[in-house]
Amino acid sequence: MHTHNEDQILPAILRKLSDNDFMHQFEMTAGIENGATIKMLHFINDLERRKTFVELGYSSVFDFCVRKIKYSSSQAGRRIQAARCCRRYPEAWAYLRDREVCIMTLAMIESVINDDNKDDIFRRIRGVSRREVERLLAEYRPPAAFRDRIQYVHVPLPQPRNIAAALLDREVQRAIPEEWRDRIPTKEKVFVQFLADDEFLNVFEEVQRLIPDGHDMTFADLMKAVLIEYRNRHSPAARHERRSAKKGANGPDSHRWEWKNTQSGHGRHIPDEVRDEVIVRDGGQCTFVGWNGVRCQCKNGLQVDHIKPFAAGGTHHPQNLRLLCGAHNRLAAERTLGKHVMKAFWRTQ
Repeated sequence: MHTHNEDQILPAILRKLSDNDFMHQFEMTAGIENGATIKMLHFINDLERRKTFVELGYSSVFDFCVRKIKYSSSQAGRRIQAARCCRRYPEAWAYLRDREVCIMTLAMIESVINDDNKDDIFRRIRGVSRREVERLLAEYRPPAAFRDRIQYVHVPLPQPRNIAAALLDREVQRAIPEEWRDRIPTKEKVFVQFLADDEFLNVFEEVQRLIPDGHDMTFADLMKAVLIEYRNRHSPAARHERRSAKKGANGPDSHRWEWKNTQSGHGRHIPDEVRDEVIVRDGGQCTFVGWNGVRCQCKNGLQVDHIKPFAAGGTHHPQNLRLLCGAHNRLAAERTLGKHVMKAFWRTQ
C-alpha cells in the first residue's frame, strides 16, 4: 500500500522541483541504484558461498533469484554471471563502480575471460557499446560455421491485446472440438539466415534511419520494404508499366515516334524499353519448347535472342526477339552457325 501511495505522490513531488534540484536528485538516485546493484552482486557471491539456498528448498542460486527474489530469468542470469566475473577478477568492481562497464558487459565476457586475456578484454570493453563487446567476444570464441539458410517454420499467432479480443477468442475456442483445443494456432513463416559484413550493417542502419518509423519495424519488414522498392524501380515489368503509362499520357502517336527512333540506329544493342517488353511478354522465363512439348522452366541468367540473327539482317523488333536461357541460346546458335563454331562456348561436362 505504501508503494502505491508513493507512486502517486512522487510524480507530483518531482514536478515541483526546480531543474537544478531535479538533476541533482536524478544523479543522486542513479548513484544509489549503481551502488545497490554492486551490493546485490556481493550478496549473490556470498549466497553462492553459503549454499543456504539449498536448505531453503532452492536448487541453485539462479533458482533462488528467480523464485524467491522474483528476478526474470534473464535478470538473474546476468547478475550471477557478472558477480562471478567480479569474484574471479576483483578489478572489475572498480570499472563497475565508475560506470565504465555494466553488469550486461560483465555477464557477456564471463564465459571467455581468463588469466591470459583479462588485461586485453578489460581494456577494450570499458565505455564501449554492446555491439563492440560482441565483436570482441567473437575474437575469443571458436569460428562460427554459419551458412545461408531458408527454412519454413510455423510460429504461434499473436495473442489478443485487449479484453474484448480475448473474450471473443475464448468464445471461438469453445466452439472448437475438444480434441483440437490444445493445438496452438500457428502461421507459416520463412526462417532466413545469412552472414553479412560491417558494410551491410552500416548501410542497413542508414536505410533504417531514412524510413519513417524504421526503428519500430522488424528486421524482416524493413528488408521487405527495401526489396519491394528495388523491385518497383528496376524490374522489367515495372519499367514497362511506367513506359506504357507515360505513352498513354503523351497520346497515341508517342509510341510510334518512340519505336521509330529506337529502330533508327544500326547498333547491336537492344534498347532497354524493347528488352523489357520482351521480358514481360515472355513471362521472365526461357521460351524454348522441346519436341515433347515441355517448356524450359529456367528464369535465371536469361538472354534476349534474335530469332533471325542480327548479322543476317534481323531487327530489334519484339516479334524477332525471344527470351532464352544460356543453354538454349547456345543451342539456337549451334543450329544456325554449326556445332564446330559453338563448341568452344559449351562448358566441358
